Amino acid sequence: MEKEKQVTLEVWNDKISINIIGTKKLAFVDYTPEMYDLIRNARFRIPETADTIANYKYPYSNEYKKTLHQISFDFYFGEELRKDAYSKGYIIEHLDNDGFNCSISNLFLLKKIKNTYKGWHFDKVIDNSKHIAALRIYHIFENKTFQIAIAFNEIYRNNHSGKTLDKIRLLYSYNYEIVLQDAELIIEAISNRENINFERWKEIYRFKDIRVDYEHEIELTEEEKQQPPGSLVFRDGHCYLLVGITDTSVGLITSIPYDKDWNID
Repeated sequence: MEKEKQVTLEVWNDKISINIIGTKKLAFVDYTPEMYDLIRNARFRIPETADTIANYKYPYSNEYKKTLHQISFDFYFGEELRKDAYSKGYIIEHLDNDGFNCSISNLFLLKKIKNTYKGWHFDKVIDNSKHIAALRIYHIFENKTFQIAIAFNEIYRNNHSGKTLDKIRLLYSYNYEIVLQDAELIIEAISNRENINFERWKEIYRFKDIRVDYEHEIELTEEEKQQPPGSLVFRDGHCYLLVGITDTSVGLITSIPYDKDWNID
């Protein structure tokens, strides 16, 4: 049995949030006036099965006879391209595996068989390694690039400088499969706590540019040293997150945004 759901919309900066009444999470697409008109004329339904009640899967519109991610993808690439890709064994991949996140930065085409493998291995490594580092892939439609964004949740040092790593962003050309292959190797290395040497990374991986942020080195008070990872420390009006080894998801960074307007020269 399937129920049609009413929706309420809000615009937050460059996103449209879609609240499908009866669910407990928001769906998202990118905001443009044209996209807003498309979404406000659509009602969505969620197949009510034992599986989708928990996970909500993919919102579907009776008006357009499409899922929300198909509406979003077609807006940018066209329905004809998508249907041609489907005929060749491709699907629309949600890069972060969230079927409600239908921003174009979270969507791209991938062979169905590779998507299946991704679920069997890569996605599991990502999930199992999040207490060490959170890795996210972004598709940047505006300049036809991809980015891998990594945020560290425990103390992890650069092998050359000895500094504690905070964030790493890698810029890639427009080839999702190469990005996915590199991301798998990178997160496996991090999950094994291998030393990070960026000169070596330039030899192994196929990114076009790299941006690295290091943690601010601050002296902790004895009281602050007793606080668990994920706690906040304040210095001179600035807020810092304590990182360290933890086996809980409480207080973990789950993702960081990509760098806008970062182009390949």
